[in-house]
Amino acid sequence: MSRVLRSILVAVVAFVLAACAGLPTSSDVEARRPISDAPSAPPANVEFYGPRSNADPVEMVKGFLRANGSVDEDFAVARQFLTTDASRGWAPGGRVAINQGERDFAVTQVTPGRVSLTATQWAELDAGGHLRQSAVPSHRTVDIGLKQVDGQWRISQLPADFGPYLSMRDFRDRMYTPYTVYLAERRTRTLVPDQQWFPRTGLAAALARAVLRGAPEWLARAQGTTPDLNQVPGGTRLAVDAVPIDQDGVATVDLTEGVRTADSATRNALWAAMMATLNQVPRIHRVAITVGGSRLDTPDLPDMPVTPTDVGFTVPATKDNGVITRSGQTLQWRADAGAAQPRGRARPTLPTLNRNWYMLAADADGGQVAGISGDRKLLGRWVSGGQAYQVPAFGRQLTRPSFNSLDELWLAGLSLSNAGPDREVSSGAAVWVMDTTNFVATTRAQAVSVPWLRDAQVLSLKSSRDGQRVAVLTRTPRGVTKLLLAFVIRDANGQATALTEPIEVGQAVSDVSDVAWANDVTLAVIGRMRPDDGQQIIEVPLSGFVNPMGAVPGAVHIVGTGRGTGELFVVTGDPGVQERVGGGWRRVPGVLDVVAPGS
Repeated sequence: MSRVLRSILVAVVAFVLAACAGLPTSSDVEARRPISDAPSAPPANVEFYGPRSNADPVEMVKGFLRANGSVDEDFAVARQFLTTDASRGWAPGGRVAINQGERDFAVTQVTPGRVSLTATQWAELDAGGHLRQSAVPSHRTVDIGLKQVDGQWRISQLPADFGPYLSMRDFRDRMYTPYTVYLAERRTRTLVPDQQWFPRTGLAAALARAVLRGAPEWLARAQGTTPDLNQVPGGTRLAVDAVPIDQDGVATVDLTEGVRTADSATRNALWAAMMATLNQVPRIHRVAITVGGSRLDTPDLPDMPVTPTDVGFTVPATKDNGVITRSGQTLQWRADAGAAQPRGRARPTLPTLNRNWYMLAADADGGQVAGISGDRKLLGRWVSGGQAYQVPAFGRQLTRPSFNSLDELWLAGLSLSNAGPDREVSSGAAVWVMDTTNFVATTRAQAVSVPWLRDAQVLSLKSSRDGQRVAVLTRTPRGVTKLLLAFVIRDANGQATALTEPIEVGQAVSDVSDVAWANDVTLAVIGRMRPDDGQQIIEVPLSGFVNPMGAVPGAVHIVGTGRGTGELFVVTGDPGVQERVGGGWRRVPGVLDVVAPGS
């Protein structure tokens, strides 16, 4: 080896060793974001092919189903398998059936021009972009007609409601992606998140159309009073089916003339929802709403609005204020390097509790604490670390309280007016709300209207942080649990008066015993994936696929911080607490209960 080369190698080794000297030789293990939260790789580019020459009817139908995996240009490849008339009549933009691949299809020829298809479906995407997963698959058998065109078989007849069939892998990994569409609640001027799934192409226009669509399909069909969510005048749509984005990142949403009839409150709500929704697209930095090229104005609209706050609306943020732990009678703020200390002030003083109070909750900054008595008949409240105030009795079998960003405290149980002291019945199920801004000694729980509960018992009720939705876990007299989502109906003053008829979520899970909000669009439950499985913790998106997160022996309650499934706590019957760490669970030493402020 030459002298010059040896000198270079020595210098390189010295440089590397010096750099390594700056690295720690040991460090504490810290929990960070789960690996599953990391950005996913770009979807693979899969080639789809049209009809093979001289394919028989069965091959034609199988090829058509396979080509459903490409949504480009309105399913252009799949349409090659159809006659001109059949293609014109096929409207695949509605519901999407989701299966596990070609093994879920049974295709047989009945006659030379008629094929029978039996399809298995595990989930469905509705016309509003909401995904529902089933616990057991459904099966559908249909007849498909074919005829020859220029000597080649083509599909000539499909059922009127025949939508595309996609494999779960194609749907989730290549073709669709979930985004949040915001609904503007006008009385509280709050934006409510609604997760929907969209094709990966034409995203900005699809999100704008979703905002114009307004309330979810199931809510729009509800009988009676509904929440005051933004609803643009009927017939309002994109003037051109596109949302152009210029080089400065300004997305222009040009609407048809009908929107001009909207009043100023409706226009502000539209601006707020459109900005919050489209600002998620990486290329978009600002949104402009126009009609015929002219801006859609309101009296209070700034020259260049950027965020919903510019028009007086808020998106309730999940603040990292840390968590509160309980050891015996002592509550204390957990020492956590990841939690942000409130600026300019110390953390609120926490009260000392006697052992009669448990099932605790706290408001967003921890200044108010609420708990349920051991016999589950009383609600206790503590303000600024003071003495307990016992709210006069109003119910039994009370659930763990739940706070939200609107200074409300929600809980459920059995009403004393319908259930006497010795009657264990579920027909008196009730839901209450309290205004936590009023003087604690005079504030009473106000019942809200929930006639749809009927004879069910409420096992758990959790208000979302935005205060516009509640997750309700019920159990029928036969012992069947249902996980429900309902919107809050408010009067002209913004006071909660009722809950809408709910929609069932998490149909893919059963035997649920508790629920928490993992984030604004995802629940976490204690339940079972299959009847024969043991109970475990399960992630349940309001629109998406459920995800098992492992068993926690003796799980009784689940607590979510609102910052995702990576920050969940489970209270066990030992007693004790386990927390989510990476892909598993770890016991928190010496802790009997945990409280996530604002949940």
